[in-house]
Amino acid sequence: MKDKYNGFWKYIAVYMKEYRAKLVITMIAACIVGVFVAIQPLIIKYIVDNGITNTLLTSEEKMKYTGIMCGFYVIIAALRIGVWRIGYSNMLKSMEGTLYNLRSHFFAHVQAMCMRFHEHTSVGELFNCIMGSPINNIKGYMNQMFIAVPYQVVSLIISLIALLSYDWLLTLILFGTAIVMALCYVISRRRVRKLFREYIDIESEASHYLNDTLQGMAAIKLYSIEENTLGTFRDFIGKMYAKGVKSTTKQVSESQKPEFVQYVGTAICYLVGAFSCIYRGVSVGVLYAFLSSMSNILSILINWMNLSLIKTSAEAGLHKILGILDTATSTPEKEKERTRSIDIERESAVKNNKPCISFSDVYFGYDNRTIFEKFNCDINYNESVALVGSSGSGKSTLTKLIMRLYDVNSGVIKMHGCDLREFGLHDLRASIGVVPQNPFIFYGSIWDNVKIARPDASNKEVIDAMEIARVHEFVNELEKGWNTIVGDGALDLSGGQKQRIAIARAVLGNPDILIFDEATSALDNISERHIQQAMEDLMKAHTVIIVAHRLSTIKNVDRILVFDRGKIVEEGSYNELAEKGGVFSELLNM
Repeated sequence: MKDKYNGFWKYIAVYMKEYRAKLVITMIAACIVGVFVAIQPLIIKYIVDNGITNTLLTSEEKMKYTGIMCGFYVIIAALRIGVWRIGYSNMLKSMEGTLYNLRSHFFAHVQAMCMRFHEHTSVGELFNCIMGSPINNIKGYMNQMFIAVPYQVVSLIISLIALLSYDWLLTLILFGTAIVMALCYVISRRRVRKLFREYIDIESEASHYLNDTLQGMAAIKLYSIEENTLGTFRDFIGKMYAKGVKSTTKQVSESQKPEFVQYVGTAICYLVGAFSCIYRGVSVGVLYAFLSSMSNILSILINWMNLSLIKTSAEAGLHKILGILDTATSTPEKEKERTRSIDIERESAVKNNKPCISFSDVYFGYDNRTIFEKFNCDINYNESVALVGSSGSGKSTLTKLIMRLYDVNSGVIKMHGCDLREFGLHDLRASIGVVPQNPFIFYGSIWDNVKIARPDASNKEVIDAMEIARVHEFVNELEKGWNTIVGDGALDLSGGQKQRIAIARAVLGNPDILIFDEATSALDNISERHIQQAMEDLMKAHTVIIVAHRLSTIKNVDRILVFDRGKIVEEGSYNELAEKGGVFSELLNM
């Protein structure tokens, strides 16, 4: 992974293009701050040598000179703070804007990915990439690089030039100290890098498990497995605890080695400085200025050493994000200018008496499990078709292929006479209304949950869709009506109520085709009657596909297709199949 994505800035630069001007301002401001940082310790020399210890001045003149230099020191400090604020403000806008672009691109990529990707990638892992350690590590590294490093470089150069002009012997000791500190760091970095990457991997696994556990809380309580799940979760966070303590302790212990070298070097400078003041004629002001600048230089070196560790964790985070961004979808989009129009192709297909949907020699399977082999099927316009059969026989898979949640391995699926892959994914799915077995209810009002299918719909269109789906029959009984908050942590709707909201969503989208995927399989008799009535009303003006377990709900469909192991073994009307005495009759008896 490291070799594949070598070059942090090469990849991150793509997301910061529009912020180049702000970055330039940031770095110019940082360089100016660096000049002020380097000048401040040098003022000490003039205060001591030209003021306090100057024998040519009277006491009053010494105080006057010292006061002027202290005022100059304060002015520089004020300018330093003001310029820093300008640079930091631009840095924040650049950094947060870059992360905004990265997060947006990541989320858009994840949304565009096929179902195969989502089946093999946990929600917890994706959430961690976009909001957890990977993005936070990148943020921390960029924060340092955009503003801290530029001012430190300028400050370091000016300080070194000044120190060389003061005393070569003390400067030589400083260089020796810096070299030993760098060697200590190089050794330390190798030891710490692996631990940080291991921590990110464990955190990702823990996020995966936590997400699944929180989503499955009802099942956990149902099977009374709280102790087991708590034990597993404790194992994960225990590993995080152990690895976190180990990596951080290792980082601190390793960083203390160059820090100790700094203390030893400083002590040697004090000793040699005292010798130089006594025997070599170096002034006390020079020694003060040197020691102050030396402290600044060594602090910068330590920051750069720590920055390299921050870079390592940032690279590990970016590599994880890039690994997902580089994953290709198995349902790729066609270039927008080359896609076909749903409306035009539908009109042409109707004129030429083509089927609404056609499967031709389709092969398809999930991983190593084959579902369809040389599968053929046609569905006509304004026809209501029910799909029945045992679990795993291919009913729901057929509807998923129509919506291009998956692409076929071979063969072709046509809609309005054109290969599905000729249409834009958004246009294709917008032309299909789906009512799943377990509709997802978003946190928000009932009104918003219906309107989410088509945000630009008028109030009348939303109300009409609710009436067709019989939503008003239970909404009118609620105190706040359509404005009742539902979803996670709010009002818990019954299965039938959720289904009616899902039907209203499907109707509001004004689709050509409606798919009911086991929409009544888990409902009570009263709810089933409401849903059944809504379904039959919609059959009059739409092409409708119904995946059914409850065979009593499909008596009035035009045609029933009976599936068995990925093949259509029987087809006909309800009465024809019931009297035939075949597979459908066995399902009825069961």
